[in-house]
Amino acid sequence: MKLILDSLIGLGADGLHLAQLTAEGSKIPAFLDRFFERDQGFLNLPKTKSQVLQIKQVAEKVRGRFKYIVVLGIGGSALGVTCLMDALKGTYWNYSGLPRLFVLDNLDTVSEIEKIVDLDKTLFIVISKSGMTVETMAQYFYFRDKVSKENFVFITDAEGGELRRIGEEFGIPMLTIPENVGGRFSVLSPVGLLPALLLGIDIEEILAGAENMANLFTSTEFEINLPFQMASIQYLLEWNRGIDITVLMPYSSRLYALADWYRQLLAESIGKEGKGLSPMRALGVTDQHSVLQLFNEGPKDKLVCFIEVAEMDSPRIPINIGDEFNHIGGRGFHELMNIEKIATENAMNEYKKPNITIKIPQINEREIGEMIMFFECSIAFLGEYYRINAFDQPGVELGKKITRQLLS
Repeated sequence: MKLILDSLIGLGADGLHLAQLTAEGSKIPAFLDRFFERDQGFLNLPKTKSQVLQIKQVAEKVRGRFKYIVVLGIGGSALGVTCLMDALKGTYWNYSGLPRLFVLDNLDTVSEIEKIVDLDKTLFIVISKSGMTVETMAQYFYFRDKVSKENFVFITDAEGGELRRIGEEFGIPMLTIPENVGGRFSVLSPVGLLPALLLGIDIEEILAGAENMANLFTSTEFEINLPFQMASIQYLLEWNRGIDITVLMPYSSRLYALADWYRQLLAESIGKEGKGLSPMRALGVTDQHSVLQLFNEGPKDKLVCFIEVAEMDSPRIPINIGDEFNHIGGRGFHELMNIEKIATENAMNEYKKPNITIKIPQINEREIGEMIMFFECSIAFLGEYYRINAFDQPGVELGKKITRQLLS
């Protein structure tokens, strides 16, 4: 994975100077010290070999028995699962692949899923760290009355909570979310890895990529520490230029769910105490024909972060298609997509709009694991820049509290 800053630096006064960026590197040691004082566990997940063994043991118990997998979870318990499936199995996996995987991340999807799946052939993976998530538990109780207890696996807290109590009472297989890993940082735990393994995804390769990026995170050299570079760019653009919106724009449909996952990660981690950056997602080339107009000629309040995939198998456009279309004849669809990405980047440069590029060689388990850890680690640095705790969510908790009061 490469973080390409040429466009941003090339904007001069409308972007950031290289010397200004590299000078920020002196802050890395202090930021790392403060991060480690917070005792957050997501950084250690790639090195926790025992969790892989436990995930494989549970997967062996259910593998081949179910045609459908339905994840009951919301927020951080859902977005990462979809991210991994779309990226590594394709956005249309459920039309032809087995097992088919569906994520019930909202309350009005229950009746819809019953029209699609055979409940007796469905494995329900129930994910709630607290065991008290109202939406998830409501879904669980609904489906519990319709299928056997053999159709369930729980992923929850190691020690307490209602979900663990139920699992112990009925002998339901359970996996653990580590105590110091929050929901939006849990995709590299059993939350994301069990569903991924059941789809045939190599979870050890995901973790290998993530471990590589975790090692870069602890480097005190600015040129090596890619997560710190990302956080520095976001913070300095907001502080110096008032650019407080980060747009993640992958040029791959398979990575659009990654942008959705990042939206929660950034918003819930940094939006506190009157501070924050607003996340936005866009899809290349689709959104060249919609929101690009806003990006180029609208207010200068956005950093656009492109994701470019260097190589991907794709069919080719026929050659003999007439003189008016000779310029696309014989090209692969992925090649055309990347050319349009370069054109969009150049157009934004003409309009003096800040943009950077994350470039990966291809979409595979190792690259996705590396990119997930890259974004999580960049959030850790952003929290230290803004002097907030990036790992709590008091604004979310208040809404949950009021919901329980209203239901009572």
